[in-house]
Amino acid sequence: MKIRVPDHILEIAPYVPGKPIEEAERQLGVRQFVKLASNENPLGPSPRALKAIRDAAGRVHRYPDSRGHDLRQALADRLRLPDDQIVLGNGSTELVEILAKTFLSKERGAVVADQSFIMYSIAVKSMGAPLRLVPLVDHRHDLETMATACDDTTALVYIANPNNPTGTYVGRAAFDAYFRRIPAHVLTIVDEAYRDYVEVADYPDCLDDLRKGRNVVVLRTFSKIHGLAGMRIGYATTGTEVAQALEGVRSPFNTSVLAQAAVRADLDDIDHVASSREDNGSELAVLARELSRRGIKFVPTVDNFYLVFMPRKGEEAYQALLGLGIIVRPMDAYGFTHAVRVSVGTRRENERFLEAMDQLGGGSMKRSRNTYRVS
Repeated sequence: MKIRVPDHILEIAPYVPGKPIEEAERQLGVRQFVKLASNENPLGPSPRALKAIRDAAGRVHRYPDSRGHDLRQALADRLRLPDDQIVLGNGSTELVEILAKTFLSKERGAVVADQSFIMYSIAVKSMGAPLRLVPLVDHRHDLETMATACDDTTALVYIANPNNPTGTYVGRAAFDAYFRRIPAHVLTIVDEAYRDYVEVADYPDCLDDLRKGRNVVVLRTFSKIHGLAGMRIGYATTGTEVAQALEGVRSPFNTSVLAQAAVRADLDDIDHVASSREDNGSELAVLARELSRRGIKFVPTVDNFYLVFMPRKGEEAYQALLGLGIIVRPMDAYGFTHAVRVSVGTRRENERFLEAMDQLGGGSMKRSRNTYRVS
């Protein structure tokens, strides 16, 4: 008997992650790839986190504390929130899915910005729920239109702030106007995965909205500036009732012994986050200057990546750069057919990317390697 896959599942295009270095090496048979595809911290994790992982390794034969009591308490103290308003996730991406499982159905849908993190749409579609896509304006979320798009059947709104893959953000005034307009029955999910990189005055801390009693879930992760992408751990903060509902759907033991230990140690290493932010800002400036000198257009960012527009299709540019030892992310799936997303790397990794761009560009795009070295 043939198994019938539901139609709404068949319509989902699988998520395609940044190509791992190991896979690229196997496919091309070469070494020393530079990976600038997944917005990872090129400086790696905190030394304190690494020590905590080693120290906890002897306990991996035991199941972890399923709710992560000690870690939630540490987060609660830092965030000035009760610990029963914090839910841990296997990265914030799992929490995106848990929220969909908890609140969506064929009758209850979600509003998502088009050309935002593609897992929002996948999570909604996996529930067979109605999905309304709202176009970006100037590469950023149009919160006014997103609020207007909500009706009696809308349960969730997903907002990435800053947005992936454009690197743009929405300021406090726009969020305040949005919350005045949004219907009372709608739960707003604000994904702040990249917030620690942001250095602009009007960037909103949506925990303030939670403290004001607004219907909001704030997602954060340790995969980006904290350098723990391989540990897969993040968290949601929300109202007590919503948190209890999420706990009812969450899989047990979804965050590992090692991940919980790493984050507890990482929370105390504020210097690592500060140095990562400083290094990122410096390298963003170098990349912006050098891309501009080459006449290559990109979207200004507050994150640790650029959306870079290419003279050829994104997939073609990705394959060409791959052949030169550089892994970036083609953006065809997001509707940017002539763009790639480029993460900020170390100084040498960024130099290699620029060298590869020169090889692809030819003619007027050629530059001496030494012209973009910065001491």
